[in-house]
Amino acid sequence: MAENNENIKITVVERRGKRGCDYGHRVGDVYDYAKDAGRLCPWMLTVANMYISKLKDGQTFTREGLPENAVTFCCPDPRVMNIFQIEYTGKIEKNKVNE
Repeated sequence: MAENNENIKITVVERRGKRGCDYGHRVGDVYDYAKDAGRLCPWMLTVANMYISKLKDGQTFTREGLPENAVTFCCPDPRVMNIFQIEYTGKIEKNKVNE
C-alpha cells in the first residue's frame, strides 16, 4: 500500500442527520488529508481510511455521478450522518497482491 497521503481531498457533501457534527464539519467543507487529518473527526477517519487505502492501491468504486477516483460514504454517527466524498488525484500504485 502507498504511504503517501498527498493528493487526497475530503469534502462534506451532505448532512442527513438532525444534529450538527461534534467536530464542526459542515456541508461544503473541504480538507486536504495530508495537512488536515488532525482536524478531522476520528469516527469519520476510521471509515475514510479504509476507502483511502483502496483508492491509493488502484481500486475503483462504482458510484453513479462520481469519477472512478472518488467515493462517498456516511459518517458513522447516526445522529449526524454527514456524507463525505473522498477524491484521490495522485498516481495509482497497483496492489501487487492483485496483479
